[in-house]
Amino acid sequence: MDYAHRLMRDKSNPFRLAAVALTLVFVVAACDSSTSTETTAVVGDTTSTTATAPPTGVSDEPPTVIASADLDQQVVDQLTAQIVELINATEEVRGLRFLTKPTVTILTPEELADRVRADLEEEIDSDELAVDTRLLQLLGKLAPGADLEEMLIDLYSEQVAGFYDLDTGEMVIGGDAADLTPLNSSVVVHELVHALTDQHFLFNDDYQAMWDEERYDEAAAFLSLMEGDATYFQLVYIQELPLAEQMSLATEALEQMNATSVINSVPAWIREDLAFPYDTGQLFVESLVSSGGIAAVDAAYSARPPSTESVMHPMRFASGEGIVEFAPLAIELDGYETHELSTYGEWGFRLLLGDGNTAALAAQAANGWGGDSYQVLFDNDDVVFVVTYKGDTEDDAFELADALITMVTETLEMGDGVGDTGGITFSTEDGRYAYLDRIGDGFVFAISTDAEAGAAAVAQARIP
Repeated sequence: MDYAHRLMRDKSNPFRLAAVALTLVFVVAACDSSTSTETTAVVGDTTSTTATAPPTGVSDEPPTVIASADLDQQVVDQLTAQIVELINATEEVRGLRFLTKPTVTILTPEELADRVRADLEEEIDSDELAVDTRLLQLLGKLAPGADLEEMLIDLYSEQVAGFYDLDTGEMVIGGDAADLTPLNSSVVVHELVHALTDQHFLFNDDYQAMWDEERYDEAAAFLSLMEGDATYFQLVYIQELPLAEQMSLATEALEQMNATSVINSVPAWIREDLAFPYDTGQLFVESLVSSGGIAAVDAAYSARPPSTESVMHPMRFASGEGIVEFAPLAIELDGYETHELSTYGEWGFRLLLGDGNTAALAAQAANGWGGDSYQVLFDNDDVVFVVTYKGDTEDDAFELADALITMVTETLEMGDGVGDTGGITFSTEDGRYAYLDRIGDGFVFAISTDAEAGAAAVAQARIP
């Protein structure tokens, strides 16, 4: 899915979202971590030794600071001094030195919110998002009349603390107080890790190409590496703080989460999608550190996870398990245009199934993903979604196909369907159409707001 991530594909996600996604982890870290300030930290069940930063770089150079004219100079000076300390701390925990100190822009909270909203409004293509909305409503992920565009803009704009811009190498921070709180300090470290890895591994062009070429599952996997890296070492930094600061940080995170309104009002799948690169990515990076130290994390920027499956199952990434290759869909319908042609991935199926099945059943059904190709087509009134899928085993394909049928019959209330030797067809009085046919370890699934278009699409799809 990744609708929310696509809106910020030129930037890492705002601080606010990282703080929300990590709130419960912060509490665990505050309660369970050592009060020692040495370079050993416990993250989850893994003990990792922080690498000592190499004796090269530009640590003695101050960052370039651009400040709002509305901020008091004393506030700017104090924030700058704290940022310098956090730059040094980030170099120590991540084991890299800055090649060039990042430019830091300090804005008032109001200016920052305005900038984020303006960036999002510029980034959004309203016509494309309208097709996304129609598809999500068809799939039961959005209520009729929901305004996805305004929902996502409000979500990203709510209580943003700042972000790192991959295109410009600029850190943008909002604040009018002279002292960063422990929570905001930790999130600055998170974003500084992005800046460090960006300078050393030069991945931005490749990452942008993933989005531009609609390699969405691959892009989500790589985003999870980036955010997992920043989150893991953010937690290392937190666990090296004095216990009182850790407790203060956890309290602040909980207070901020309880004070939010938008993130608590959006559909659960959006929250899960936004949290995925932080939470699952952190566990992925933790696995890398456990098996090969920080060097294994560095190496993953070259030998990148090819899919969200690799991130969700680190042992499969370690074993070199790849994606089953087969021809992408190439459906053509009179009067229709292709909106997307990409790979849905294990995480996409898990999100899709989340409402019609329990979380455990959705996870079990999505597990065993081998590869897929999906295509979304649209005209002025209707939308068609088709996916061809291949599982690791026949049982994997059966479980996912069965879960999709449950979604269609129970969540989408499209009836029991009519079965014959060519699969199962579902149709409703309001014109909706769905179809599923499985052979062995592969299947075709289609759903449409128009039965004629859906059937025409199915006639062109082949089980891989």
